[in-house]
Amino acid sequence: MERMKIAQDKIKHFTACAIVSFTASAAEAAMGAQYHNAWLAGFVAGMAIGVGKEYGDKCAIGNKWDWSDIGADTIGSVIGATLGSMFAMLRH
Repeated sequence: MERMKIAQDKIKHFTACAIVSFTASAAEAAMGAQYHNAWLAGFVAGMAIGVGKEYGDKCAIGNKWDWSDIGADTIGSVIGATLGSMFAMLRH
């Protein structure tokens, strides 16, 4: 049975966006934001980092936009924002 291979680049995209979105959503929750507001703040922060990186790659010579990187960014941002915004539920 063949194992699924995930490129190191996708793991880096996922991890970076998860960390950024977790940090942003946890910070929002700590400042009193409700769950959905904290989640949105984290998701937007994570995706901003991911899309910004892809735009930079697109502008670099010999590189191109990679939608699979955006997919990894999205998954990381969703998971990070979900975990980080759970701190908002601890207050209530």
